[in-house]
Amino acid sequence: MSQNAEVIVVGQALLDCILKGWNTTPKNGSVYMADSVSIIPGGDAVNESITIAKLGHSVKIHCGLGKDLAGGIVRDLLANNGVDLSEVVWSEDGRTPITNLIVDQKGERRSVNTPAHLVPFFTPDETIFEGAKVVTIASLFRAPFHKVENIVRLAKAVKAAGAVLIADFKIANCDQLTLEDIKEALPYIDYVFPNETEAAFYTGETDYVKMADKLLAYGVKNVIIKVGPQGCIVKNNRECFAVPAYDIQAVDGTGAGDNFLAGFVSSLIHGIELHEAMEIATACAAICVQSLGATTGVKSLEQVMEYRKTGVARKAPYPL
Repeated sequence: MSQNAEVIVVGQALLDCILKGWNTTPKNGSVYMADSVSIIPGGDAVNESITIAKLGHSVKIHCGLGKDLAGGIVRDLLANNGVDLSEVVWSEDGRTPITNLIVDQKGERRSVNTPAHLVPFFTPDETIFEGAKVVTIASLFRAPFHKVENIVRLAKAVKAAGAVLIADFKIANCDQLTLEDIKEALPYIDYVFPNETEAAFYTGETDYVKMADKLLAYGVKNVIIKVGPQGCIVKNNRECFAVPAYDIQAVDGTGAGDNFLAGFVSSLIHGIELHEAMEIATACAAICVQSLGATTGVKSLEQVMEYRKTGVARKAPYPL
C-alpha cells in the first residue's frame, strides 16, 4: 500500500458567489447596484486543505463535486495549491454547491443555499484513512455529517486506522442533530473546535468553561472554543487555559477558523505541545483575516513563525 497523505480533510467543497455593498434601494425599476460581485471557491474542507498544504504538509481532500463549471473552478484551486484530489467523489448528475452570499451596505449578511448543499451523491469512504496522521471533519453537523451513521462510521474508522480525529463545528443548515444524537461518535474525537456561538448552541450553556465541560462529559478528549477577537479557551481533563488573540484590524474574517485549525494540525504533526500549538493556530488566524479571502493570507510555516516574533501585540487572554 502506498503511503497516505499526512492529513485527510473530509467535508464540503463549494463555490461562493459574494455580492458586497448591496444597495437595497432600486436604482431603476428592478435594477439594483452593489460595490462588487466575486466568485470564490470555498467550503471549510477547501480552506483547511489549502492552508495545511501551504504549511508544508501532504494533504488529501475527501469531498463531493459535480462535473460542472463550479466543480472545475474548485478543482483547479485545490490542484494549484498542491492538494491531493484522488479521493474526490465526482458526479455526472449532481451539482457542486454554490452559495449566494449577500452583504448589504450596513454589513448585514444573508445567504441563499440550494439542495445541492446536501451533496446527496457523497458518502464518506471509511476505507481511505490507513497511514494518515490526522483526519479532520471540516464541518460536523453539515452534510455529509448531518447523518448520524456517517459520523459514527467515519469516527470509528479513523481511530481504527490510528489517526488523530479533529472535528470543526457548524450550526446545521438542514437536519438538526444534537450532541445526544451523536453520543456514540464523540468519544472517538480527539479535538473539537466550535466557536462560542456553536458551543452555546449545542451545549445550551452560556459560560465557556461549562460549554467545554459538557463536551468533555460526552467523551471528547480536548475542547477548543474560538472566541474571535478574544482568542480561544482550551480545556481537557488535565488543564484549562486561555490563549489571547492578536490586536489587529481585520480586513476579512472569512476562513479565520479554518486557518486556526490548519495551524493547529501542522503543530500537532510537528509534535508541538498544546499551549504553543494554540499560539501558532492563533497566528495563522491573524494572518488570514488581514487579507481578502480565506486562503490568501497564509503562505508558509516560516511566515507564520516569523509573524509570532514580529506581529502586533497580543491582547490579554480571556479571563477564566
